[in-house]
Amino acid sequence: MMGDIWVLRHGESTANVEGLIVSVPGPRALAEVGLTPRGREQARQAGRGALEQGLGADALVLSSDFARARQTAEEFASVLGAREPRLDPRLRERCFGNHDEGPASAYEQVWAVDRERGTHEDGVEAVQDVATRIAEVLREADTLVVGAPVVLVAHGDVLQITLAVGAGVDPHDHRDVSHLGNAELRRLGPGRTAVTAAAPGR
Repeated sequence: MMGDIWVLRHGESTANVEGLIVSVPGPRALAEVGLTPRGREQARQAGRGALEQGLGADALVLSSDFARARQTAEEFASVLGAREPRLDPRLRERCFGNHDEGPASAYEQVWAVDRERGTHEDGVEAVQDVATRIAEVLREADTLVVGAPVVLVAHGDVLQITLAVGAGVDPHDHRDVSHLGNAELRRLGPGRTAVTAAAPGR
């Protein structure tokens, strides 16, 4: 039986401070765009909060391999006394295509298309494709550890979509779910089984 599933957004990153979108795998995302000092403290604070909520050394921390998420996972797991985080590329940020390295204001344009169930023409990853890869992670997590909590450390859109499906909300309406702040930890609701049943693709 799987334990509780928690999601943790990465702490404040240098891209957050600069107001930039960094979502395409490469040196920038994988190594250069990491946490600010404030972001590292946010990750440690999330770990302290997790201890107060009953999480501990038995937690399995699964993380995106992007630097900002990986560093968050490392700081968080260290506070818990948990084993070293496992990196999973399927937890990477949603790809924002042609908007990559551009201003974060472009998110609103992407989300508007999501709400209209439109097709992205600018290389942006479809909502359902994000939901599908997260579903695979959750299915496999069930075989990695029995009964222990699992913490997914990832990025804003990826986790908003995860939370939407877990709450029984159409993932295209992911922005209707309460936004995750930097290094915010939240328990995925019991409806997470909806995530593991991947809906048809676009």
